[in-house]
Amino acid sequence: MKTIKLFAMWTLFGSLTIGHANNIAITGISSGTQNTANHTLPVNLSISWENSWRTLTNERNYDGAWIIIKYKKGGSDIWRHCTLKTSGFTAAAGSEIKVAPNPTDNTRGKGAFLYRAENNTGIGNVAFNNNQFIWDYGIDGVADSDTVELKAFALEMVYIPAGEYWLGSGGQESKCFTGVGSTNGAYLVTGDHPIVIGNADGNLNLNGGGTGTSIPDTFPNGFNAFWIMKYECSQQQYADFLNNIEATQAANMNASTSANFAGTSHPNFQPMVPDRANNNLNYGEFASFADWSCLRPMSEMEFEKACRGVIEPFPNEFAWGTTAYTQLTAINNIGQPIESVATEGANCHIKSTNGNFPLSLPTRVGIFARPSGSTRALSGATYYGVMNMSDNLLEFTVFAGTPEGRVITDTVHGDGALTASGNTDISAWISPEALGVRGARFNGGAGELERGRISDRYYANTPTIGSGHVSRGIRLVRTAP
Repeated sequence: MKTIKLFAMWTLFGSLTIGHANNIAITGISSGTQNTANHTLPVNLSISWENSWRTLTNERNYDGAWIIIKYKKGGSDIWRHCTLKTSGFTAAAGSEIKVAPNPTDNTRGKGAFLYRAENNTGIGNVAFNNNQFIWDYGIDGVADSDTVELKAFALEMVYIPAGEYWLGSGGQESKCFTGVGSTNGAYLVTGDHPIVIGNADGNLNLNGGGTGTSIPDTFPNGFNAFWIMKYECSQQQYADFLNNIEATQAANMNASTSANFAGTSHPNFQPMVPDRANNNLNYGEFASFADWSCLRPMSEMEFEKACRGVIEPFPNEFAWGTTAYTQLTAINNIGQPIESVATEGANCHIKSTNGNFPLSLPTRVGIFARPSGSTRALSGATYYGVMNMSDNLLEFTVFAGTPEGRVITDTVHGDGALTASGNTDISAWISPEALGVRGARFNGGAGELERGRISDRYYANTPTIGSGHVSRGIRLVRTAP
């Protein structure tokens, strides 16, 4: 086998809770010695990002990267997904790698998490050099003599540990989850067992946000550990997705009409503002990106877990852990990589009749992180360090209140391939009754601030909310291997 080109993609400008641009980047991609007996090829790469962390106290979590690799045979224009071996890889000093195994074959997977090793605690920049992954090209239908090109992609992710947490706040947020008979009015999720829906003591009450008698143990209820994208998908990330699927598939992604990529076309879509959160999406396009990147939609329960963590809930709290907020009213360097907050103390981008509004578009992902002297509340970050969960764009979530939503499980992830028309082949992900949205948006109206509260479920089964899809973005998860 001859590898003629190797590329690094998805070099995202982003921010951590109290840091500045994280600048995740893949460099030094190369191939090792081909093993024709096993039909495998080592793929080497280095990866770095700023303001990484791993803690042993309080949150007890860490950030990391989700890495996938695509290949293209010589003479073909079609990029396909690389299958990786779950053993035989090499992690750089100070890091760990876990290849996420396929559900029916634990020797192979579609991507890998790379993160700080358990003894590598702290906060700061990281550079993990000369990592090696083993591509099982034989299982992907590549012959020993084929010539291929390779591309590697990385997304910044945050690890959400397994454990108990509270659903609902005990307040009056719209359709808020309620724990019947609970002293604080919230519901304590204690395991990955079935959850009884009802009005008796100990039941979970959906408070008008759905129907049913039970949530099955296969539903992603937030108890098990999972990884979540640290930021909303950027325009650059979505452009890379469009450019690396087939032209006919990209044409069905609203790409040709989206203002985010005006005047450009496949395979050279160029984002208008690369670091801005990508909007103009419907739930079919969202599901296609999830399938292609080998991730999955998060459930509305996982949304609350990622926001609140293990802290006792209280009414009307936002993702940053308080009821206080300061809306964005001014921005420096709009549309530039150095776009920053010009409003003193601002920590959210939510339009409301109660506040001024400087920008009729989403902001740069992670804009509220400051270079120094920040806090969780000032940066608008969740308990675990996830950014913009209460603001900017709405988050697609799996609805717990319908049979269509409850058939979605935490074991089914994308496989890197789409149908000929560009759709996901996971039909459960594109049922309108299965999905909704959480959080608040930059272009809402009266009452939009209330939508940003962690436990507000006003939009929980309204996947079409937002005129022209303008207020919906992409944030995905994957069950921790």
